[in-house]
Parts: sequence; structure tokens; C-alpha cells
Amino acid sequence: MKEGYYSLVLHAHLPYVRHKEEGRIEERWLFEAITESYIPLLWELERVSIEDALTISFSPPVMEMLADQVIQERYLEYIIKTEELLQKEEENAQTQKECDLISFYIKRYQKIKKTFLDLNKNLIVGYRDLFERKVIRCITSSATHAFLPYVKTKAAIRSQVVEAIRCFEQHFGSKPKGFWLPECAFAPGIDRILVEEGIVYSFVDEHALLNADPTPSKGSGSPIYSPHGLILFPRNTDLSSKVWSSTLGYPGDVDYREFYRDIAYEREWEYIKPYVHEEVRIDTGIKHKRITGQMEDKDIYVREWAEGKLAGHADDFIYSIEQEIDVHGDQCFPPYLMVTPFDAELFGHWWFEGPEWIGQVLEKGQNRIQFITPESYIDRYYQDFETSHVSFSTWGREGYGHVWVNETNQHLYRHHHRMETDLATIVALYSNPTQLEKRYLKQMVREWMLAVSSDWAFIMDGQSAVQYAQERFSHHLSRFDAIKEKLLQGAIHDSWITTVEESFPFLQDVDESLFVSPHDAYVQSKEELDNEKKRSILMLSWEFPPMMVGGLSRHVYDLSRAMVKEGHEVHVVTSYVHGYPNYEVNQGVHVHRIKGLQPEANQFFDWVGSLNLAMTRYVIQLSRKQQFDIIHAHDWLVGVAAKGLKQALNIPLLATIHATEHGRNNGIHSELQYEINQKEWELTYDADRVIVCSDYMKEELQSIFSLPDEKLAVIPNGVDPDLLQPYTSSTANITSNDTFTVFSVGRIVREKGYQTVINAAAILKEKNVNIRFVIAGKGPMLDEFKQQVYERQLESFVTFLGFVSDEERNEWFNRCDATIFPSLYEPFGIVALEGLAANKATMVSDTGGLAGIIRHNENGVKFYPGDEQSLVTQVLYLYNHPILREGLAQQGLHDVKTRFDWETIAKQTEKEMVLCLEGELELTI
Repeated sequence: MKEGYYSLVLHAHLPYVRHKEEGRIEERWLFEAITESYIPLLWELERVSIEDALTISFSPPVMEMLADQVIQERYLEYIIKTEELLQKEEENAQTQKECDLISFYIKRYQKIKKTFLDLNKNLIVGYRDLFERKVIRCITSSATHAFLPYVKTKAAIRSQVVEAIRCFEQHFGSKPKGFWLPECAFAPGIDRILVEEGIVYSFVDEHALLNADPTPSKGSGSPIYSPHGLILFPRNTDLSSKVWSSTLGYPGDVDYREFYRDIAYEREWEYIKPYVHEEVRIDTGIKHKRITGQMEDKDIYVREWAEGKLAGHADDFIYSIEQEIDVHGDQCFPPYLMVTPFDAELFGHWWFEGPEWIGQVLEKGQNRIQFITPESYIDRYYQDFETSHVSFSTWGREGYGHVWVNETNQHLYRHHHRMETDLATIVALYSNPTQLEKRYLKQMVREWMLAVSSDWAFIMDGQSAVQYAQERFSHHLSRFDAIKEKLLQGAIHDSWITTVEESFPFLQDVDESLFVSPHDAYVQSKEELDNEKKRSILMLSWEFPPMMVGGLSRHVYDLSRAMVKEGHEVHVVTSYVHGYPNYEVNQGVHVHRIKGLQPEANQFFDWVGSLNLAMTRYVIQLSRKQQFDIIHAHDWLVGVAAKGLKQALNIPLLATIHATEHGRNNGIHSELQYEINQKEWELTYDADRVIVCSDYMKEELQSIFSLPDEKLAVIPNGVDPDLLQPYTSSTANITSNDTFTVFSVGRIVREKGYQTVINAAAILKEKNVNIRFVIAGKGPMLDEFKQQVYERQLESFVTFLGFVSDEERNEWFNRCDATIFPSLYEPFGIVALEGLAANKATMVSDTGGLAGIIRHNENGVKFYPGDEQSLVTQVLYLYNHPILREGLAQQGLHDVKTRFDWETIAKQTEKEMVLCLEGELELTI
């Protein structure tokens, strides 16, 4: 005998639109859902009362709003006002059909009001009663419907899950077994958190299982276990499309009510004005037209005709289920299962007759098909489920995440992720908060939660209520930053935080301690011990001032000084520079300059090898009188020494990779490049932890060397603004004139992109614009670029200075109008920080680490790498907008002082050293 089960799942969610002030248009979204979806659905479930057939997910924003007494009173006023409008409509009805329809509406709204008042104005009471009687099963979703795969940290995902479970338990009296993933968006690792918090099952789109590894033997005909034990139920696409499809779905029938024809847009303004919003026409919920067809003119809605169609559509759906069973019912074990998850608001709000259709499907189907909830199916057949690995998937457009991150909304996520990082930092900083401080911390969590709701990205993608979405996001981001600043400044007051709490009273309590990472908890527990222990750090770097070939030298110089300020003893072992002492103490840093065993070697690789051997011998001798706690190696050129000393001294190795040979050359093309690439891999392999300076570099190392995520840490470069100040008694020979000057400094090599500047200058020459580029630095391409400038007669537009002193560089930074860094490849781009620190509007190519430093039109501008026309556009933009240029410069300087200071970088580096010293903690999901 063929066997099959059908499970209907609804998800009730709306963004949290409870404002302190009355009369917000957005509250109508909730009022319409209550009137057209939530109450009519209650009627049908009470009428049919079939157990174990329906599962409903309630998101925390919906639960909180339905239980909010202010919302309840406002909703009652909304219903009374609508009844008043219906009385006017009745008085002005002209035909019998209009009279019949208005009579239907009057009776319906009377019943809605009675139901609402019978439940003491709280719909949760009605659904909880059905839940406790086992007529329905209820579950929840993430705290603010955050799109979980795009949440950055494990702690933030857990917070969204834990607070949702706590909210559900408060309103329904028990913990949920199931969890609706917002947008059915699954990604590996989320399952582990859900299971750890007691969640048993969730839902994904059908293609998630069909593309799983290994492919389940039942396809999408039954749920599977994820690797961490979460049971995943797939959506049945074919059955779902009978409702979802905009062309073939039941809601598009000609006799159903037309959603888009509200009387608000059909009545005279003075007539309808009291029932809409101030000076704006908005839906009243009273709609007199039926779908009719594709024509613009619509016929009047006839209730009896719609009711007649409901019976036929319910029969058709049940028949489709029977057909599915006829085809797949031989499956065992487990038996064939069809699950159709839908947004609850589709039934009633979008499809006016939808709740009644559900009622008829349940009523008619009870004698023809077997209904079941996921929980009951699990109880019967959990032993028969297979386990597969499921990749990232959603039920959105094309099955992945494009709806929630695209050109309309991608700007949200850098703020989302920064907020998560700030939360972790601030919560760790206030490990023993006062009661008032705790209120500030909890409100930071709430503001983050409300800012990361997937609704804002969804609205921006759909271009529906974009202004409101942006307003809400910006509001919560601003409040978050204000709370953080007041905490850090110690300017906290009870009255101020009370006002903030009351503006959006979402979730009475939240657990801010969820943002304390295992590492931070460990550090806090060892804080006193760590503060007392001064570590001895051995830094290996082939270059150190005065040798400054690239940015690495400056990085090691600044980091070593910052680590000394943190109380550590730092020894830098570097290469010998003629005229400088073999050993000196420079601003507290012990500097050891070593000659290689082949200082005059013709081959660079031989010179590097001999330097590493000399470094190793020297440090082993030095270790007899100086005990080191950890090695910190910078780039492959000291990799051999770092690996040898790790073994010889039996201490941990921390490595910072500043750039890769693969990245510099866009691949490996020669034997020498291959050897360097191999040395880079060996260093990263032997290191206990690896630091990179940008997310771009992290992805590069993971791609090239297959490094595990948990071994890598991203710590940005920094800059000391004081080192960029012009000398008070400068003797630098800087020519000053009225030409708009764009300054750059860097090595004159292909990957720095100065060819793009030359090409852009040629375009500006044709436009006859008074702009010149001044480029400082030396390198193998310098003579060739100078020759190009001469041959193309661009001497008035491009000047290559060659090597300049720090004094001259600072003068150029001070006197220029803007700075530019046009790299084709740039792991971080410390020179861009120097441009910001010099308080100049900074232009960068949108690549690598540069792209992470500059936020377009916020603290600088970006152009496409290698694209001279794009560069010209941005140069002219700064040239023509001096006020905006000044604003960009000011924001850039602020970022340098708050995000890229060496004290912060030193503390982050110290944490990585702790991990090396104490052993790897479990940081992965």
C-alpha cells in the first residue's frame, strides 16, 4: 500500500514597527496582518480543529507586538475607525452588489472586534490555547529575523537564537523544538548552534537537499540530518507553487478579491481623509474589486463567487497531494513526506480568501490524506533519516542570497559586522558592569538586533518602502554608536538610557554576555596574571628602519614600539645596515642588526638564505642570556630562521603575512616565484597562528595555501599621525603653485598601478584641467615611467620624484590637495592610512586591503583598478567639490584615530600571542 504524509507550515513575521509616537503608517502593516491573516486563521483552526496538521512559526517581533498593550489599544482604535468608514460606505452604496459586499464587511469587522476583545486584546492567547490543546504546533524564528548566513560571528548568531527561544518561552510557556530559519537561509555551522540550544528541526528549500553531499537516497522526499544533528525538512516546490506562483497559483483566480484596489484610492479626498494618514492615501483594508482578469477595469467583488472557487481549489490541492503519493508512495523508510512552508501573511493579507482555503484543505483532506507535523514525523521515523552536508541556500530569488545582498543593500553589512565586533569588544571591556552599565550594554544588543533585521535589506531590494528601511537602519546604528561612546566616555545617565529603551521597547531582557567569546572569557579569567607577566617577544624582520623597502619595515617599527608600551620586552632581529649599530635600544625596542653569511651574494635567494642562517645562529647564542616566550615572524624572508628557532627554542611561532608572491604576480610564473611561494606556505604551515592585515588577504591565504579559518586572524595595519606632521623648520624643496595637486608615495613597480595615473593624466590634458600628479618613490619601473611622461608630453601633469626623505614626504602630504593610491594588487595599503592621517581626501583603487580601508564617499573615494576613466571621474569629483573633499578628509582622519591606532593593534596582536602560548581554543562553529 502506498503511503505518504502532508505537512503545512506557516511563518508569521513582520518587522518590529512599534513606534513610541502614534499614527505611524508602518503600524498598519501589523494591523492589516491581524485583521486579514491572524484572526481569520484562528477562526478556521477553531472551526476545523484537526490535531497535528499545522505548524506555525511566530517571530519574536510578531509576538512582542501582539502582546504589547499600546499596540493593542491602537489596533482597537483602527478597527473602530474602519467600522465608521464602513457605515459611510453603506450609506453611499448604489447597487445591490455593493450593499451585499458592505454588509459582508460590516459583519466581518464586528466578528473581528469581538474575537479580539474575547482574547483580552492579545491574539497570542488564542494561539497558545490551540498550541496547548495540540491542535497546532508552534515554533519561532531568529530574534529580529536576521539573515543568519550573513551574520559574521558565532556569538551574534547564538544571540539571535537564544533571545528568540527565550521570547517564545515567555509567550507560549515552553521552549520550541523547531526553528524557522529566516528566508529558509541555511549555511554550515548554523546547525551546530541551533542544536546546542535545544532546537531539533528546521526548514530549507528543496534544492538544498538535492544538492547535498552525499545526495540523499530519498531526494527531497524526507528530511535529513545535518552534520551536527539538526533535522532539515525540504520544501516541496511543486505543491508550494500552486499557491506561490504569480501566474498559475490559486490566488490569481478572477473571482478572488483584488489586493491592489483599495477604496482609499477611489474615493474623493475629503471623504476618505479621516481614514488614511494625514496627507497620504494608504490602504484602508476595504477593497471592492475582484481580480477580474488582466484588464485595468475591475468588476465588483462577489463574495459567493469567491467561496465557490475555494471548494474547487481545496479539492485540486488535495488531489495534487494524492497524485504525489501515487508517484512516490512506495518510498520507505521513512515514508514519503511533502512539506509546504509559506509566509502566514500570504493567507488573508495577500490572498484574502487564503485562511478559508486552509480551513477547507484541512476539513476536506482529513478523510483523504494523512496530515502530520514535523514533530510527529520525527517522533515516528527519526531513526530512518540520512545525514548529508548541506551548503548555503535560501528560498529566495535563484535559491541563494542575492535578494539580501546586492547593489541596493550591500552597504548595510559593513555596519552590521562592525557592530558585532564592537559588541564583543565593549562587553569584554565591561566584564563586571554596574546595573546602569548593564542596561547600556543590553540596549546595545537590542539596537544591533533591530538594525540587522533582514526586512530592511528585503525592502531595499524590492524598492517598496526604502526610505523607512533606511531610516530605521540608520536610527538603530546611530543609537548603537551613541551608547558605545557614552560608555567609553563614562557619560552614562539613567534618564538618557530610559528614553532610548522606551523608543522601541523590544525584548524586556537580553543576555549581553553571549557576546563574550571563549577567548575573551579566558583572558578575563587570567587578566590579573596576564597583567603581571611581561613577555619577551622575538620579532624577525628582514627590514627595519632605516632600511625601508616597503610597508613591512614601518609596520614592524610601529608594532614593536606599541608592544613595548604595553609592557613587553621586544627584540627585533633584522638585517645589517651600513653605518648603523649592530645593537641598539630604539624607543625601548632592542634592535639587533645581523650580517648574512653571504652579504655580497649575487642571487637574492642566496642572500636571503644566508641571512636566515646568520639570524638563527645569532638568536641561539642570544637565548643563552635572554629567554624568549614567543617568536613573531614577518613574511617569508625570515621563514627559515623562524621555523628553525621554533624547534631549537621550543616556543610558539606567530607569523604575519604582509603579501604573497602569488598575489603580487597574479599567479606563479617562474621558478623563483615558485620557490618563494613554497617558502610562504612553509611559514604559514609551521606557524601556530597567522595574522593578515585584511579580509582580502585572509581569503587569499585560504585560497592559495588552504589554511583553516581558525588559524587565521585579521588585524589591520596602523599609522602614527605624529610621524606624518611636517617639520617645523623644514628645508624640503617643495614648489608651491595654484595647481590642484594629487600626491602619492610608493614603490614604482607594476602592481602599484602608476601606469593608470599616467593614462589618466593624458585624458585630463585633453580636457585642459589644471591638475597634476606628484609621485614619490623608487623602483624598477621608475625610468620607464619617466620616459613615458616625457614622450607623451605630460611633464606638467605627472612628476616622478624618485626617492624622497621623510621630511619631503610629509611636506608633500601637507601641501597637496588630495592623495591617490592606484594599486592593482595591495594586501593592505598602509600608504592609504598615511593619506587619511595627513587629513587629505584620499583616492584608492577598489582592490585588496585598500577597498577595506576606504568607504566610498564616506572617508574617501574609490575607482576601478587599472581604469583610467574611472580614476579621472573621481579626481574631477574631488577637484570640483572642495567642501565635500574637506568632509571626506575629516572623516578619514577620525577613522585613523579610532580604528587604526597602534595601541589597539598591539592589544589585538597580544591576544593572538596568548592563543599561541596557551594552546588553540575552539573558535570555529
